[in-house]
Order: sequence, then C-alpha cells, then structure tokens
Amino acid sequence: MIKKVLIANRGEIAIRIAKTLREMGVKTVSVYSDADKESLHIRKTDETYYLGPSKPSESYLNIEKIIEIAKKCKADAIHPGYGFLAENPKFAKECEKNGIIFIGPSSESLEKSGDKIFARKAARECGVNIIPGSEVGTENYEEFEKMADEIGYPLIIKAALGGGGKGMRIVEKKEDLKSAFELARKEALEAFADGTLYVEKYLKNPRHIEIQ
Repeated sequence: MIKKVLIANRGEIAIRIAKTLREMGVKTVSVYSDADKESLHIRKTDETYYLGPSKPSESYLNIEKIIEIAKKCKADAIHPGYGFLAENPKFAKECEKNGIIFIGPSSESLEKSGDKIFARKAARECGVNIIPGSEVGTENYEEFEKMADEIGYPLIIKAALGGGGKGMRIVEKKEDLKSAFELARKEALEAFADGTLYVEKYLKNPRHIEIQ
C-alpha cells in the first residue's frame, strides 16, 4: 500500500501528479532546485525538500540525493514524471535496491527501451519495420558526421536516452549539422546526464501513433 510519494520532477507535470495523488488519499512530497524555489509545484504537496543547484545535473538528475530525500521523508514510492530520470534504468534500479517503489517500468524494461538505440535494435530483431537510422550512438562529431552522410538529408538528431523532445534537432542540410549536433548534445547532457546521440531519416508530416 503506497501512503507517500516523492515526485522527482517540477512544473506542470509535478502539479498534475500531486493533484491525482491527493485525490487518491496519498501524501505527496515535492523537491526543488535554486531555479524553482518559488514555483507553484512545491506549494501543492504536503512536504517539500531542497534538491540542489539550478543545473539539472546537480539536482533533478542527482539520483543519490533524490534517494536520500525519499528515505529521509519515508516515501514508499517515487514518481519520476517525464524527462529527467523517467527513463533511466539506473534510477529505477536504485529505487528497487533501496526498497522504494518506482512508479514506472522495471529497471529491466527500461534497459531495453530507455536507450533508444537498443530499442531500435530490439524492434528490428522482432521483425518490426523501423525508420532508417544509425546502429550506434556517439558523442564525437566526426563519427556522427559519417553516420549522417550515410543516412542522408533531411535527418533528425536524437538523444539515445532522450524523452520529451529533449536532445532532438531536425537538420535539413549538411551546413547546419555541426551546430545542431552541439546544441542537441548540450541539451541531452543537461536533461539526461548523457550526451550520446544517434541519427534517423526525418519524415515530414508523419502519422504519430503512441502505444503505452
């Protein structure tokens, strides 16, 4: 029985999670960094704790600190929201190791699907048609440029551990590749603490079907 949940996120998603948990009679705990110490989400929970500096890598991506707070406030479970650590298998594993329920897929499932390059490989092995793209990821521009040349333009840069549109850039022509690569890598590092990128052929105006 879950009685208290720590919400390891901020903003609108944290507010929505807190509202739903409150309606279910579950106590809520929020966290905040220097950047959002005045944010609305911390006023929508029963308890709130300081997480760290404004930089996400030192706050919302700090697995050790989040687990420490969860244990301190005696939370039964952690809800990661989306982005940040929501698809991080290491975080899910740390929750499991510390006897805290991770509200989301198991660490094993995340290891298979959280890494988009691995997920592409798994889908292909299951006979699923996938968009043409690179078989590996890299943080090195020279290696990435070679992969991009093989796929052709227009293309889309994606973060291997991405989610919520972070670390993603559309590139129409080669002249724009380097700047897009650098921006995507920086964004991926800040959002997921991992700058590994891969490339896919860009499809304009596709039909989007999401299965959960």
